[in-house]
Amino acid sequence: MTFLKMCVLTAAAMSLLAPQQLLAANKKDLARAKNVGNLGECTGCDLSNANLENGFFQLAVLNQVNLSGSNLNGANLAGAQLNNANLSNATLHFANLSGARLDGADLRGTDFTSAWLNWTWLKDAKLDGANFTNARFVGTQIQGVDLSKVTGLTQEQVSRSCATRETKLPAGLRISYCAG
Repeated sequence: MTFLKMCVLTAAAMSLLAPQQLLAANKKDLARAKNVGNLGECTGCDLSNANLENGFFQLAVLNQVNLSGSNLNGANLAGAQLNNANLSNATLHFANLSGARLDGADLRGTDFTSAWLNWTWLKDAKLDGANFTNARFVGTQIQGVDLSKVTGLTQEQVSRSCATRETKLPAGLRISYCAG
């Protein structure tokens, strides 16, 4: 498929989105996000309420980005930097966040159903109301976070993760401390 055809198809797909999705995000930032070949860095971008389903953001630098309310279902965010990002109330069903950094991120109400969080860093993130049903955890660093108000978190998930003494877990769950 030629680049021109991809642009036309992307524009056609964008026109089908609900008007509030197009108006909520900064138009220039949204255009950059849709043009995955040019999105190596988008610090502080406003992509709130955007439909970025199946987007490719592997290794992207998205620190302080606003993705609140966005649809990131099936997105590839492996190795992405999302430090101090706002992903509150975003949906990330089947998203790949393996190796991503979400230090200080606002993840309140975020739906991580069936997402991959292998080797992901969630240091000092805000997670109240986040849903981790069927999310995959291997080597996940959940340091200094309060998980007591999340849903869908299981002992199997936390057993494959590590935490610091400041991390709070839901009642009945136990976790190992990270080395070092």
